[in-house]
Amino acid sequence: MNTELKILLRKGFIFILPIIAWVCIVVTIDPFNYFNLSKTISQQSKEKSAQKLNSLLYNSLQFKNHPTSSVIIGDSRIRRLPIERIKELTGDDYYTLHSNAAKLNEIIDLFWLTNKYAKLENVIIGINFNLYNEYAYSNRVADVQEMIHNPFIYIFNWNVAETVYLALKNEFYGIQKNDRRNKEKFWKHTISTVANNHYSKYRHPDSTIKRLRELGEYCLKNKINLNIIVVPHHKEFHDRLVDFKLTKEEIQFKEEIRSIGRVIDFDYPNSITNCKNCFTDPIHTTDSISMIIVNDLFTDSLVVGKLLQ
Repeated sequence: MNTELKILLRKGFIFILPIIAWVCIVVTIDPFNYFNLSKTISQQSKEKSAQKLNSLLYNSLQFKNHPTSSVIIGDSRIRRLPIERIKELTGDDYYTLHSNAAKLNEIIDLFWLTNKYAKLENVIIGINFNLYNEYAYSNRVADVQEMIHNPFIYIFNWNVAETVYLALKNEFYGIQKNDRRNKEKFWKHTISTVANNHYSKYRHPDSTIKRLRELGEYCLKNKINLNIIVVPHHKEFHDRLVDFKLTKEEIQFKEEIRSIGRVIDFDYPNSITNCKNCFTDPIHTTDSISMIIVNDLFTDSLVVGKLLQ
């Protein structure tokens, strides 16, 4: 072997060594359980870092690795629905596939993703009018699907790199509790800024409602029990919808979704939406209210929820 070739191979080895080392680190730590092999880092350390940074990727991979025939799909507003209580009422094991700030088109994408990995029998979808907007759109599920099919995208993803660091930090230094935010300050921010982002620009989501109807038809054809929950907002947040003159559009939203599946509406003037203590912020209910929602959904009589017919 000539000298030049030896030098070239040596340089190539020096260049590729850090890449090999990084691949080994990611496979060993595996914060999102992509490879589902390593037990080096505790599940709790992974969950606290991975779910915080990218709940969509973490929960999608968890479902892929451990699919169930019953699933709850939505954004962070369905995260507190107690699957243990649902198990008591129905005997079914549900998995909660939520993504922070999920859009309605992404929720539909997640339905089809779960359908790839499980023979679905029961599906609960949590939505609200604030998602029923053509401008409320994102396409992150496509990125997750691409990552699932290509491990190199996962290994060299910046989110994954950051989560590797956080998982190690949680493992060796302990999981740090989140600082408590000022509820009143965040409440005002949600009523003003968040509501403005949701309602100031509106267009009817023609393509999304078409896809939602296709989802409903698929469930009917394949005997999948589909429940749709219109999750509650506090009255102050709902009032912003009125401020932006979207009352008719909200009525249209409920009219259009009521035939897609069994739809239980919790977002109308009632004992929950008028109760500030029922919410951690204007759009997220407390654990006790989530229990009421589940009880309404799976018992014979509705206490707060209203069946849309």
